[in-house]
Amino acid sequence: MMEQKVSKLNHYFEEQIAMCGRRNKELLIDERTDEADFEKVKANVYDIFRTILSVAVKTGKGDSNAVRRFFVQKSEQIPSSWETAYDNAKQHNDAVKMRLEQIKLDTINEIKENFTKIWEGAE
Repeated sequence: MMEQKVSKLNHYFEEQIAMCGRRNKELLIDERTDEADFEKVKANVYDIFRTILSVAVKTGKGDSNAVRRFFVQKSEQIPSSWETAYDNAKQHNDAVKMRLEQIKLDTINEIKENFTKIWEGAE
């Protein structure tokens, strides 16, 4: 059962990364470079958590709860530095940096939502 969940999650990450890649190309064609960069940032967050999932699976050694705990722990730990960066950017009125950190935070929230949906979903 766990293999199915991991497979679904990997598929989700790959789809999201591919979608970001397509959006990035479209935005570059339209010469919307800032927005194109934001798509790269999103893709990077998906990629980070795809890697974390594979590490969770390796360290979990077949224990579904251990895999879930590892992934959830990392999805709380890692964004804390993004929140700090967002606050710093806000203090310095750096709108671009704020937007960048907000995109990362929005992306991890979406990942956490989908992780829960898939992991707690149908056995």
